[in-house]
Amino acid sequence: MRYNTYIIIEPNIMLSKEFIEEMEQKLLVTKQQLQEEVIGLPTHTEIDTDIEATQDEAELDTDNEAVRSRIEGDIKKINAALAKIEDGTYGTDDEGKEISEERLRVLPWADKAL
Repeated sequence: MRYNTYIIIEPNIMLSKEFIEEMEQKLLVTKQQLQEEVIGLPTHTEIDTDIEATQDEAELDTDNEAVRSRIEGDIKKINAALAKIEDGTYGTDDEGKEISEERLRVLPWADKAL
């Protein structure tokens, strides 16, 4: 007979050890992918000295900075989720509300309950 192992985070919140391990692996893989992606983003685009080209450079730099910011924000959320796994609070938001397993499967670093 096989028994499932569950981790009780708070009363009424139970995530299986297997589920948490699966999410931890997803978090680590995604974190690595995002770190590689942010490294590949140029910090400044040098196109030309022409006025129009300079404007294009500025727009491209702004776009790259927005992407970099989003990626870095996701990495921070992933690190927070990994810390919650370590301290046994994974699956809850900052207010202690349960984040559904379905939501965590879609977005393992989800930090808000819906």
